Amino acid sequence: MGGTYCSQVKAKDLKTALNSWTQILTRDRLEIKHLTLNKLKRLEKEIQDGERPTKLKGLKNIWFTSFLTKENIIHVNIIKTASR
Repeated sequence: MGGTYCSQVKAKDLKTALNSWTQILTRDRLEIKHLTLNKLKRLEKEIQDGERPTKLKGLKNIWFTSFLTKENIIHVNIIKTASR
């Protein structure tokens, strides 16, 4: 069983946002069930190798991507917001 984990980052583009997100995961990984350093390194490699989130049709500023590990699927929703 997994869980739902939320993070917020400030970034200029999607790739930078994903990289910033993995830094947060590295910092908080002990709080995230089943997230080992090995899984995190594979996730970072997929992002570096060009994993591209998919813009969701009919929605504004929302993307989706997923990452596979041996035992799990990590679903990632990205929502662009504006700071006030």
